[in-house]
Amino acid sequence: MKKKKIIIMFLVVLIASIYAEKLQVSPMEELNVIAGIGYDINKELNGNVQYSVPFSLYDFKSKGKQGVRVTTKKAIAPGGNIERESSTIMAKSDTIGDTREERQLKSSKPYTIGTEKVAIIGEEQAVYGILNMVNIFFSNANTNDKNIFSVCKGKAEDILRFKVEGYASSSDYMEGMIKNATNYNFLSSEYNLINIYITLDSEGKNLVLPYLEIKDNNIIHTGMALFKGSKMVYVLPMDESKIMNMLREKKGKGILNLQEGPDKYINYDAMVKRKVKCNKIEGKYEFSIELDFQGDIIDNTLYKDMKKENEKEFEKLMEKKIEKMCYDFLDKMKNVYKIDCLNLGIYAAAKYGRETGVDWNYEVSNADIKVNVVVKIDKMGIGQY
Repeated sequence: MKKKKIIIMFLVVLIASIYAEKLQVSPMEELNVIAGIGYDINKELNGNVQYSVPFSLYDFKSKGKQGVRVTTKKAIAPGGNIERESSTIMAKSDTIGDTREERQLKSSKPYTIGTEKVAIIGEEQAVYGILNMVNIFFSNANTNDKNIFSVCKGKAEDILRFKVEGYASSSDYMEGMIKNATNYNFLSSEYNLINIYITLDSEGKNLVLPYLEIKDNNIIHTGMALFKGSKMVYVLPMDESKIMNMLREKKGKGILNLQEGPDKYINYDAMVKRKVKCNKIEGKYEFSIELDFQGDIIDNTLYKDMKKENEKEFEKLMEKKIEKMCYDFLDKMKNVYKIDCLNLGIYAAAKYGRETGVDWNYEVSNADIKVNVVVKIDKMGIGQY
């Protein structure tokens, strides 16, 4: 019995020593912790491209005994004993994979993988194509597949270097901006690596990503980048993006208004749910999109006293306005963009067969698309004017 105990104790010590060696954790100050990644290209005269991959890195510094005063470009990491700033390092090469080698040659510290908050795609890179970038992400087992992706105007390097007051890095600011944008403009929360990979590999789907730019000395979400396959083909302004999102996403949240003049309007804060039906009649596809809105009146200067008859009148007027907005967008989608912005092709493919060689962008652009809108009021708010 005593011999068995000795053997067990020996095995426990051996296993503990092995795992202790493998699980050694380095202090933050000895690591390059990635806040954000950018992807740019530089086109050369001979037709080749050079890939440029900027990294936004946290700079961690231990605070002294008396503490360190934090400026607007610094932030205190959780725990309060580490001061956090950010810097940017650039790597360039003929392939994205080779940029890793050059990046490490410029640093004395190892890089973390999976800590990045955002991945920013420069506009020129997005137009050139993002497939190789997505593939290299998925080839790394340590990749953060919930990483938020967006496209930016100009170079990703510039927006990653941009300083936002009160934030350690612009990556922290952009992550919060995109995550919280779901409260308005009917935006989705699925702008991550998993969603991109699934969309690019799915029949009848087209990718959209948030489009950011530096404007008025701030980073602003100004629209949506629309892709055809793995290449960006259009940038939709935010007013069009809002309507596209209503028609495209299964559910969303945003504010709509009914206005008769500068001081006569109603703001309607609503949740929308979408249902799609598809039929094929004599070789032509027909789609029916049902939009069910339910929400609150948050501001009212249109009706002096909001009675039941006014509520019904508002609901009918708002239904007509939303339908007009949707049909105006559909007309532009079918005749200008000529791309299935709404992912209607997945419903047709599911019902009538996949991998049949159908060009869903063409079929949806020539399909009969009907929109049915239902608007309901939940609450009227506190004040009446």
